[in-house]
Amino acid sequence: MNDREIYSKAARLLKAGQNVVLITVISTTGSTPGKVGYKMLLWGEDAQTLGTVGGGFIEAQIINIAKNLLSKSQTHLCLFNLDGAAQDPKPICGGSIELLLETFDKDSLPLFKDLSSAGNLANAALISFIAPPKPPRKILLKNIDRPDDLSSLNFSPEAVNSLKQIVAKQQTTKTTLPDGTQIFVETIPLHPMLFIFGAGHLACRISKCAASLNFRVTVWDDRPEFANKDRFPDAAQIIVDGFDNVLDKVDISDDSYIIIVTRGHTSDELILEQALKTNAKYIGMIGSRKKTSTILNNLKKRKVPPQTLSRVYSPIGISIGAVTPEEITLSIVAELVKTKRLGHAPKPDHMTIAPTKPQDQKQ
Repeated sequence: MNDREIYSKAARLLKAGQNVVLITVISTTGSTPGKVGYKMLLWGEDAQTLGTVGGGFIEAQIINIAKNLLSKSQTHLCLFNLDGAAQDPKPICGGSIELLLETFDKDSLPLFKDLSSAGNLANAALISFIAPPKPPRKILLKNIDRPDDLSSLNFSPEAVNSLKQIVAKQQTTKTTLPDGTQIFVETIPLHPMLFIFGAGHLACRISKCAASLNFRVTVWDDRPEFANKDRFPDAAQIIVDGFDNVLDKVDISDDSYIIIVTRGHTSDELILEQALKTNAKYIGMIGSRKKTSTILNNLKKRKVPPQTLSRVYSPIGISIGAVTPEEITLSIVAELVKTKRLGHAPKPDHMTIAPTKPQDQKQ
C-alpha cells in the first residue's frame, strides 16, 4: 500500500460525499511497529480502513478513536507509550508513537486529487498544521522553490529556510516553527521512471508490482494488442512503436530504470545498445547466460567498452531461485528497490563478458 492509493481512495470517498479520517504517524521514539509517515484511511459506519499505522494493539485502539471523529472536520492527537509488561496486551517495544488524526469533508476533494498525482512533481512537500481540535489544515507545495507556493504559508524567512532544508534532505518530520507553530512536513519525492521494453506476461506483472512501489511505469512494445491500457492499467504511459531510435522519443535520465523483456533477442540487443548510451540508474535484460554473453560480445565487437557493458544486470533480478513468473517478478522488482535504496553497493552479482556461474534464466 502506498500513499497515492490512500489519497486516491480518499478522493473517491469525498467525491461521493463521505467524510474520511486520515491517520498519520508523525513522530516515534525507540522501537515501534509503525514508522514516521505510515498512514491509514478510515471511513464509513463500519469503520473500513486502507493502509496501516503499525497493526496490532495500536491500530485497534486508533480505529476505535477515529470512527468517533467522522462526523465533523477536526484534528486529534494520540500518543501511545509502548512500555507494557510481558503479560499485558499493550506492546512491549519500549518506544512511543504519536499519531495525527484528521477528519476531512468534501471541501478537501481538490487537495486529495492533487495528492493523488503528487509523485509527478519535483521538490514537492505536504505541510500539515498540528492544532487540535481545529479543522485540518494541509497544504501541498508543488514546488518548494517557487515563491508563489510558499506565500500561502505566511512563514517567516527563518521558517522558510528550515523548510527548504528539510525538503532538500528528503526528510519527513515533525518540527516547531520559531513562532511555536507545530507542523508535520512530508517531502514528496519525484517517483522514478521505469521503462519496460516488451509487453508480455512478465511485463504485466512487473508493471503492476513496480507501480505499487511508486515507480512511474512506461511500457513500450510494437504490438498494440499487447501494449494497451487493459493489460497495463497501472502504467503511466504506453507507447506502441518500433524499437528503433528509442532515445529520440523518450527522455531517459540518471534516475530512470530500464527493463528489457521483449519477445526476442534481436530486439533485446537493439534496445540494450541504445540504453547503454544513457545514464540510466539501472539497466536489466532478461535472458539465459548464453544469450546474455552472446549479446554482450556482439556489442563489444561494435566497440562498446567493457566498463559500459558491466552496467548490465543480466540475468536480471536478485538470486532467490525464482522459477515461476510471480517469483521472477519478485526478484526483478526487488533488484529495482535495492538499486533505488542502496545504489550499486554492495557489489552487484550480475553478468559481465566473462560469466562466472552456470546459472540460467528462461526467457
